[in-house]
Amino acid sequence: MLNEYSAESLLEQLRQLDECPRIEAKRGSDIGSSMMQTVCAFANEPGLGGGYLLLGVSEPDIQHNQFYVSGVGNTDKLLGDLQANCREQFEQALPIEAQAVLLEGKTVIVVFVPELDPAAKPCAFQGKFDSKNKRKTGVWRRGLNGDYECTQAEIEPILIAKTGMGFEQVVLADAEWDDLDPTAIELYRTLRARIRPNAEELDASDNDMLRALNLVKKRGEHWAPNVAGLLLLGKPSSLRRLLPAIRVDYVRIAGSQWVEDPEQRFVTTLDLREPLLRLIPKLENAIVDDLPKHFRLKTGDLQRSDEPLLPYKVIREAVVNAVMHRDYSVHQPTMVIRYSNRIEIRNAGYSLKPEAMLGEMGSKLRNPTLAAVLYDLNFAETKGSGIRTMRRLLENAGLTAPVFTSKTLANEFQSTYLLHQLLGEERLQWLKQFAHFQLSDNEARALILAKETGAVDNAGLRAITALDTLAASQVLKRLHHHFRLLEQGGAGSATYYRLVGQRAMEGELPLFSSAAPNTDDLTSITGDLISNTSDLHTDKGELPVELQQRLEVLTPKARKDKVWPVIVWLCALRPYKAEKLASLMAGRQVTALKSSHLNPLREQEGLIGYTHPEVVNHPDQAYQATKAGLLWLKKQGIHING
Repeated sequence: MLNEYSAESLLEQLRQLDECPRIEAKRGSDIGSSMMQTVCAFANEPGLGGGYLLLGVSEPDIQHNQFYVSGVGNTDKLLGDLQANCREQFEQALPIEAQAVLLEGKTVIVVFVPELDPAAKPCAFQGKFDSKNKRKTGVWRRGLNGDYECTQAEIEPILIAKTGMGFEQVVLADAEWDDLDPTAIELYRTLRARIRPNAEELDASDNDMLRALNLVKKRGEHWAPNVAGLLLLGKPSSLRRLLPAIRVDYVRIAGSQWVEDPEQRFVTTLDLREPLLRLIPKLENAIVDDLPKHFRLKTGDLQRSDEPLLPYKVIREAVVNAVMHRDYSVHQPTMVIRYSNRIEIRNAGYSLKPEAMLGEMGSKLRNPTLAAVLYDLNFAETKGSGIRTMRRLLENAGLTAPVFTSKTLANEFQSTYLLHQLLGEERLQWLKQFAHFQLSDNEARALILAKETGAVDNAGLRAITALDTLAASQVLKRLHHHFRLLEQGGAGSATYYRLVGQRAMEGELPLFSSAAPNTDDLTSITGDLISNTSDLHTDKGELPVELQQRLEVLTPKARKDKVWPVIVWLCALRPYKAEKLASLMAGRQVTALKSSHLNPLREQEGLIGYTHPEVVNHPDQAYQATKAGLLWLKKQGIHING
């Protein structure tokens, strides 16, 4: 809504915040294609809630170190052209709100573009579809690096939502009744009978019961499971065949950072690909068995009990939230990472509930069918009370509240559970080295969070304080600009801060002195990514002769069957930054290379991966081949030595 924020407030957010996905500044000399692409993207981007354009506000330049008001002229013409373009350029007229206001003595136009209802999406430019080049869809979305035109695959989630059906209700082409595991169906009956012995679906046949649970659909003369049915009750072999990247990876890290020893990237990993009714208890057990235990003797009890550092119910809620709310249309595993001082759970799928409302009563469900079954089996809390319960239990145990970070544009959600008090005695002792700065409590909390997790961002700081977005940004900027204690990394919505000299300071403070964690039941493997720290700056002459030949014949318009083997081959030899890959491959544009090739290879095919998956916009981010990528190359007749 146009009156939600004043022009002054929008400008202040641009100047103060590191991430403003809902606000775009434009010089506003005319209503050109770039501006209309942003309008289209605001209308389409799921979960963003629309966006604001400030016409007459310019980006920092040599004379200005922040966004500044440049003003617009011919206001009536700009407003008229904008409204006319929104009526005429799109396949359906797009309603917007716009008005001219005075800001710092100059005229500025404030525009609010509402996010369209799912049934009205996608907003698309007229006449853009080209049957010979299906990438010209005319549908634009917001991305981490600005607006981009969707591919056909990127439009599919919008089209599915348009039907009112989530991805969990999709019936995959090759799915059939035999992909369901009869023992998992029987397990559902057993678990349901414990909760409600007289549940009416228990008297029905398997067909009728699964139909009542909305887990199967009629296809022709036969019943076939939808995605929800496969996730809850599918055979492991069928899950691997139909949803190859949908699994949970439990990763044990020796220290407190993602990569501390390139020679031993992971201590242990456990890959879980099973129906959720079995996966949830197994993942809970893996986490519990790997946690330090503490002695407890309750009043009136005669025997001691050894309980995990995190309460059982917190672990259950964390696991169930991860599998219940994730976006299963994104082909990447859920990751549970056990560091020495914390547990992180990383998921595809931003929170449909605003971060500020996490913990309040009421749920917004991405997968209502999955949620209904998990609720019926008492796996999940009802009425959206799970996060509030976790916070209460952690507080009672003397532990820090969980940190939740939701990134709409990156479509990611991360929860972090610290295994100690944030401002415990040892942390306060560490903070004494900064006593001369006279830090506030919130500044101290930001520094400790940066030390414990390797980085702190706006969302993370808000999670452990009562600060709003602007106040948290001011704290981080003060620590960065004024005290010089934090250094900035990333950009835009992926901005983060880490301690200056973080690597040198790691390990100074013992994190806890509990007994060594139990990892006996975890299978030690090397993980999915091939560890390689070779030089990123490679000349073509150093490459295998056949690879050089393939690079020489590549053209800017080469199809993916020519381009993808070259990319995966390069990334199998050593990590490559996107810029270097683009320069090696016929001078392609980095943005085009990412959208057309690198992103699909990483997100959809799983053939390459990030060297720094924990921070997407890491300054040293590069791509390297995964195990799946090496196997794929072998099938292409390409064998990598070593």
